[in-house]
Amino acid sequence: MNEDQKPDDPVNGSVSSNNKSSPSTSQLESESVEEKNAATSAEHEPSSGLSKPIKYLLLAAIPVLLAIIAFGLWKSYHPTTLELQGQVEAETIQVATKVPSRIEEIYVKEGQQVKKGQILVRLYSPEVETKKQQAAAALQSALALQSTVDRGSQEENIASLYANWQALKAQQNLAKVSFQRGENLFKEGVISRQRRDELYAASQSAAQMTEAAYQQYLRANRGSTPQQKTSADAQVEIARAALEEANSLVAETKLLAPIDGTVSKIYGEVSELVATAVPVVSLIKDDMRVSLNIREDQYAPFQHMTTIEGYIPALDKKSEFRIQNISAEGEFATIKTTRQTGGYDIRSFKVHLVPVPAIPGLKVGMSVLFKLKEGS
Repeated sequence: MNEDQKPDDPVNGSVSSNNKSSPSTSQLESESVEEKNAATSAEHEPSSGLSKPIKYLLLAAIPVLLAIIAFGLWKSYHPTTLELQGQVEAETIQVATKVPSRIEEIYVKEGQQVKKGQILVRLYSPEVETKKQQAAAALQSALALQSTVDRGSQEENIASLYANWQALKAQQNLAKVSFQRGENLFKEGVISRQRRDELYAASQSAAQMTEAAYQQYLRANRGSTPQQKTSADAQVEIARAALEEANSLVAETKLLAPIDGTVSKIYGEVSELVATAVPVVSLIKDDMRVSLNIREDQYAPFQHMTTIEGYIPALDKKSEFRIQNISAEGEFATIKTTRQTGGYDIRSFKVHLVPVPAIPGLKVGMSVLFKLKEGS
């Protein structure tokens, strides 16, 4: 009996059957592993689908972050532009009078342009007019006295004094001759001593009267003395000064514009009283300038500039402004430091600028904007 014809061995059969059943178990295990892997891959499929947009967003954000970093670096090394605000200013002139008076007429209005010497307001003061008339009369009297002193006595007066002197001189000669005759008669014993003394007294009196007449004639012929002339001249000067004072007071009743400018304010109406030194009209000068306040840490760029460009929002116009001067502000404008361990108090300065050339339509109070690069 060959091996093929041998009956099956139960033991061998069982072994073989066991051998045949082993491959099927491993196969099952492998299939279960594959199922687990398939389940795991199925669970991970949705998460891998969400990661792609995130990756794209991250890739797109990288250039943006780089741009932000570059802009930050550029800003840190690039000077900052500061915008400073100034204001248009002008000097104000107050026009007042020196005499109490009443407003008689007003020739201008607020906001009107005026020229130097133009009449603004006319006032009236009767006291000033009276004082002027009195001064004029005093001057006429002083001039008449001066003329009399300078001219001296009139011809008729001199001739009369000369004739009087000659008459008294003749009487003196007669009295002298009579005394000589009486002296001779007294020596001869014809007349008494009393009569001789009377003739002597008459002779002496005639001589004195003749001398007085002669001095009057000399004075009239000579004219006034230097002292009289000086006194008369002084009286004329006093009268003229009084008249000039009165004229100056009369001139104060006409208020004239001392400068070229604009009428800012008129104080009072027609027929109202005006007191001494009280402003009647307020004028703003045409020479306007811009006042700009800067801090001490902004002062350096202005040292090297003579002009700067400014923008006027009210006129929507740009113009050049020349730096006129820079002055320090008061202690109240000092910015105190708040740091305890460092820093310093920052002072404020005022910059005055003048438009070059003059800007038509520029008004007081308008703002002017200036741009300045920090650190330039």
